[in-house]
Amino acid sequence: MRIGKLFDIPIRVHWSWLIGFVLITMLIASGGLPFISIRLTPAQEWIVAGTVTICLFLSVLAHELAHSLTAKRLGYSVMSITLMIFGGVSLIGESRSRASHDFLIAAAGPAMSLAIGIVASLLYFVYRDSLATGTTALLQGILFYVGLQNIALAVFNMLPGLPLDGGRVLQSVLWAVSGNRRFSTRVAGRAGQVLAIGMIAAGIVLIIRSNDLTSGLWFFIIAMFILPASTAETRRASRNQRAEKAVGVPVRSVMSMVPTALNASTPLDAAVRNVMSLHPHVSLPVINDGRVTGVISLTDVTSLGLSQNQGIGLTVADVARPVSTFVIDPDSDLSLAQQLLSRRGIDLLLVFENERLSGTVSLSDLEGERRWASEAGSADPDRI
Repeated sequence: MRIGKLFDIPIRVHWSWLIGFVLITMLIASGGLPFISIRLTPAQEWIVAGTVTICLFLSVLAHELAHSLTAKRLGYSVMSITLMIFGGVSLIGESRSRASHDFLIAAAGPAMSLAIGIVASLLYFVYRDSLATGTTALLQGILFYVGLQNIALAVFNMLPGLPLDGGRVLQSVLWAVSGNRRFSTRVAGRAGQVLAIGMIAAGIVLIIRSNDLTSGLWFFIIAMFILPASTAETRRASRNQRAEKAVGVPVRSVMSMVPTALNASTPLDAAVRNVMSLHPHVSLPVINDGRVTGVISLTDVTSLGLSQNQGIGLTVADVARPVSTFVIDPDSDLSLAQQLLSRRGIDLLLVFENERLSGTVSLSDLEGERRWASEAGSADPDRI
C-alpha cells in the first residue's frame, strides 16, 4: 500500500508491517517501560509503547532513505521504499556497477541508524532528570528508547551475512578484493545462513536455560526471516553464474542430431501409434516438401482431448505448432537457447544452418552442458 512520496521516492507499507507494529508494541508494553520515571496506567503504557514503535518505524524509514538517497547520488534510480515487519527494503533499479558503490549504499543505512541513536541518547543524558514528571518524563523515556533501538538496529544490521546490510558490506569488500561479484554474493549468502542457524541455536539455549518458550521467540522469528532470504541470494548467484558460463558457448557444441521427422501429410493416428508413442517427451520436426514447417509432440495431441473417431482424417500438419518460434542459429550462445526454452515453455529448438535443419537443442542437452560446466568448475574452486 502506497502511503506517500519523499524525495520523489514512493513509500509503501507491506501488510506485515501491521503485524510488526502490534508485536513490537506488545513487547515494549509488557516490559513495563522501566526507563519512564513516573508510574503509568496500563492504558498509558500502551500509548507510550505505540509511540515508541512509531518512532522506531520512522527511524527505519530514515535508514532506508539513507540507502536510497546514497544510491541516487551515485546515479542509480530508486523505484520505491517498502516498510515491512522486520525493517524495510529499498528497491534500486539497476545493479551496482562498482564494489565501492555497493559498499557506500549498504553502509549508509546503518550509519544513519547509528547517528539517530547517538543523537537521541545524548539528548536523553543531557536532559535526564530523575525528578521529572508529566510530559517531560515521558519525552525522556521515549528519547532513551529511540536511542537504544537505533543503536541496536545499526549493530544488528551490520552482522556479516545477507540479506542484512553487514552482509552487503561483506559482499562489496570481497567483490573489491576478488573481482568476482558472484563469488562474493555466494560467500555473503552462506554467512547469512550460518548466522541464521546460530540464532536458532541461541534461541534453543535461551529456552532451555530459562525454561520459557517465549525467551527465544525473537531469535527464531528473526532467523526465519534471514535464512530463506540468504538462501535465495545464494541460489540467485549460482543461477547467474551458470548463465554467465553459457555466454560464448555456441549452440552447435551441444546440439543433437535430428531424432526423427514426420511428414506433414502423415495421418495423425498413425503418427501417434508408430512414432510419437516411442518419443513421448520430445517435440518432433514436421517436414513438408523437404522443409521443416512445424513441430509436434504427444503432449500436443493429448491436450486436444480427441476421441478415436474425432482423430480420423486429421494429419500431423493439422496439429503441428508453427516452426518460426522454435528456430535458432547454430552460432548463437547457449544463454539465448536457455532464454527461449524457459520463456516460451517449449522443450526443443530447431537448429538451422543455410536454411537446412542440422540438429536440435533440448532441455536435456542444456542440462548435460550445465553438469559438465559444474564438474569442470568444481575441479578449480577459485574459478567462478
